[in-house]
Amino acid sequence: MSLDLKKTIVQINKLGTDDTRNEFEKRISSTYKLFELANSDCLKLLRKLNETNSTKKAKFSFAMPETDIFKLDHLTDPLKDFSTPHVVIGTDGSQINPSSHEFTSACLINIGFVGIPYFQGNIPVTLSSEPIVYNSLDDISSRAHDEKILDDELISYERTLKEIEELVKLGKKYSKYKLPLIALLDGTLIHWHIAKFPTSFLTEFIERFSGAAHELKELGIPLASFISNSRSNDLINMLRIFKCPYDFVDCKKYCSGVLSKDFPCNPTLDYAPVMDRKIVERLFSCKNASHGARTILFKSNNDVLNFYPDDLKVLFFYMNTGTEVARVEIPSYVAKDENMLSLLHNVLSLQCKVGFGYPVVLSEAHLEAVVNKNDRQVFYDLVKTHMLKNTKTPVKISTKELRKRISFV
Repeated sequence: MSLDLKKTIVQINKLGTDDTRNEFEKRISSTYKLFELANSDCLKLLRKLNETNSTKKAKFSFAMPETDIFKLDHLTDPLKDFSTPHVVIGTDGSQINPSSHEFTSACLINIGFVGIPYFQGNIPVTLSSEPIVYNSLDDISSRAHDEKILDDELISYERTLKEIEELVKLGKKYSKYKLPLIALLDGTLIHWHIAKFPTSFLTEFIERFSGAAHELKELGIPLASFISNSRSNDLINMLRIFKCPYDFVDCKKYCSGVLSKDFPCNPTLDYAPVMDRKIVERLFSCKNASHGARTILFKSNNDVLNFYPDDLKVLFFYMNTGTEVARVEIPSYVAKDENMLSLLHNVLSLQCKVGFGYPVVLSEAHLEAVVNKNDRQVFYDLVKTHMLKNTKTPVKISTKELRKRISFV
């Protein structure tokens, strides 16, 4: 039976009432007032952030401003007439996860990769994809089951590594043209999700990721990740550190039994958090930010970054893409090189302008990588044909999967 639209519409009509919208607007306003207060007393903010970062007694990660111009509301505009010849490369990935209900444990990762030159007509465009088929997840890591890593997580982590490793290959291909190169990924560079796994797996992941990122650095290629519709709250947590009423932040000592909505560091009583991008939206609106304008740099102090090399520690800024506020994450080697950072900023601004708010290279890489429902069925059909023809292996799906495909009513 399909979705009952009549019942669904009745419930949808109850969403987003005036009361809930007004309450949300009040939360944004109160949070932005705290942002303005922190901006007006930057010395206090910096002192409390440094103290708390040193003592490690906050139970959450938070942003650390990283700039010579210590004003939270300072914006940097891109060049209006940017026309430097350059090449933008990007990758994105998708996957077919192994299914316990199928006749095979084979799985697939598909990496889409794109290279587009700008202001230079004699360099080829690259639009392609690279599928990688695994007989089973043991081909990815034979230790996964012992380390209790879920199948879906393991293949997602392998896809993440393949994305940056394919980006390196693309960078080497285009480096022969002796033009500035910019490498883009979709999603975060802060792989916080791996921190819960055993050290052996975490170490292997960081080694591969860092190895690829260092190759890009050696090629002189700035790396950045672009996060649309970010749900991060590092800036909000920074403001909570500022507002903490105690001499020193110690969440366990002072607030272990307090409900999150009643924390004394909240902008108001009975508070539900808002996301960073909502505060930055208000900032951009108040300052009438131009297309491509970005905030100052912030450093993340997420615990997983302790495993990263110093030159790959992650910083980030927020940027006005014309349609949304996007979070852009960069490694330290890019942040510390003014020429790299300026080039990256100008290129991203152009990418979002021609891509209607989203980097065109990443949208094209996604289209090259995407695996749809029909592709999934073709994949299993090809595996089935191979098994029947070459291995004489019996092919049988689970009863549950069979019954999901056939209705008796």
